[in-house]
Amino acid sequence: MQHIQSIHFFPIKGLQGFELEEYFLRKNNLLDNDRRFALTQSLIKKETTLWLPKSHFKQLVNQPSLAKIRLSLISQNPLTLKIEGFREKFNLTHSAGKDAFIKAITNPTSSDANANLNLLEAKNGGLSDTRSQWISVGASASANKLIRAFSLDESYFRFRLNIWIKTDTPFEEFNWVGRKAKIGSAEIEFKSPIGRCNAINVSAKTGDITNQLLPQKMRAYFGHSNLGVFAQVIKSGNISQADKLILK
Repeated sequence: MQHIQSIHFFPIKGLQGFELEEYFLRKNNLLDNDRRFALTQSLIKKETTLWLPKSHFKQLVNQPSLAKIRLSLISQNPLTLKIEGFREKFNLTHSAGKDAFIKAITNPTSSDANANLNLLEAKNGGLSDTRSQWISVGASASANKLIRAFSLDESYFRFRLNIWIKTDTPFEEFNWVGRKAKIGSAEIEFKSPIGRCNAINVSAKTGDITNQLLPQKMRAYFGHSNLGVFAQVIKSGNISQADKLILK
C-alpha cells in the first residue's frame, strides 16, 4: 500500500505538463485532456480520430527546443493555456485559439525546424505513444535513483508520467505488471514497463538538455532503460493525492 505523490497530465504532446490535486479516471481511456494535442509539420488535417505513431509529431525527442516554451494552465474545461511572455490566454477548444497559439510559439522559436507547425487534436482519447489508451504510473524511488545517479534536477515532469506513487525500492513497479490495483474509487491493471527514449534528456522544469544520453546511460548503469509502467483503467473513478495505491 503506497500513497500517491502527484498526478500529472500533458495537454500537448512533448510540451510542459501540469500537476493536479485530483482527477477522474475513465475506463479504457487516458486522463482527460492528456496528449489531446500534438504538434505536426505535416499537411495532416487539424483533427484526427485515428491513433498515429510519434514519428508524425514534433516533440522533445526530435526537437528539444520545444522545452523552452513555458506554459501555465488557466483552466481544464475549456482547456486554456497561457504562454510565458504573452498576455493572451489561448482557448484550445476553439479554432481561433489554436491558430493563435501556434503563431505565438512559432514566432519566438522561429527556424526552419518550426516552420509551418500545426496543432493536431485527437477527437478520440489522446495521442499517446501506444495504440492502447493506457495511463502511465511511476514510482518515486525509481525516479530518485535516476536523479541521483545522473545529477538531474528533481522535477518528475522530465519523465512525463501521469501518476506518481511514493515507493521505497527502485524499480519495484516492474513487479506490478500483471496485477490489478485500486486507487481511490478507480481500478487499474498494470500492463508493461515503459521503455524510455531520448526525450528524458530534456528537463521539463528548466528546458535544459543534459549532455548525457540517459537511455544509454540507464542500460549501462541499471541493465535496462525502463522507468514506470503502463496501466489500463478497468473501473472508472476519482483519484486524489490523498489516496493510496492498493495492489490486489
